[in-house]
Amino acid sequence: MARETRDPITTEYRGHRVLNELLKDPTRSLEEIARACGSYRQKVWREKRKLEESGAVWGYTAVVDEGEIDWKSFLLLIKLKPMTEDQAQLLIRRHLTNAPGELNIRLMDTYYLNGKYDLLVIFAAPDWITARKYYDSIRLEYGPFLEDRPEIIDVAFSLIKWGKVNPNIRKLNDFIPPLPKK
Repeated sequence: MARETRDPITTEYRGHRVLNELLKDPTRSLEEIARACGSYRQKVWREKRKLEESGAVWGYTAVVDEGEIDWKSFLLLIKLKPMTEDQAQLLIRRHLTNAPGELNIRLMDTYYLNGKYDLLVIFAAPDWITARKYYDSIRLEYGPFLEDRPEIIDVAFSLIKWGKVNPNIRKLNDFIPPLPKK
């Protein structure tokens, strides 16, 4: 199936042309970004530097289709007790060290939430066994802070990832079950 070639971001930040162009493809030269913005290289460089220095842009990354490298994506939903100093330090330490990497896990996103769950972890693993080891390590280390048993979910297909439409989005049709025979 042919990959789609279209604008790779789903929405834009109104009034932020340079930021939107960086979201589309940060590997392009400043000249290319300036041309797309109807501006000039020096102005784009200043705006890009300002975004980076203010912390609005943390960095740049590649969007990986885990299925293409024989890995799987997972979500981990966690209900925590109210935040304490010890809990905050555990969360910070686990995210600043390579604890997941030692288990062959790649953390993609972690969010502290308001709502039914308190923590959402999006990660990739080479298989379910590795994902389960990571899940169990979370249950063991976060045990005193857990309100309920964490929930692990296997991602079947990504339609949009990090604001970019999956170039193989039409593969979603592969999930349509066959109609029962009459």
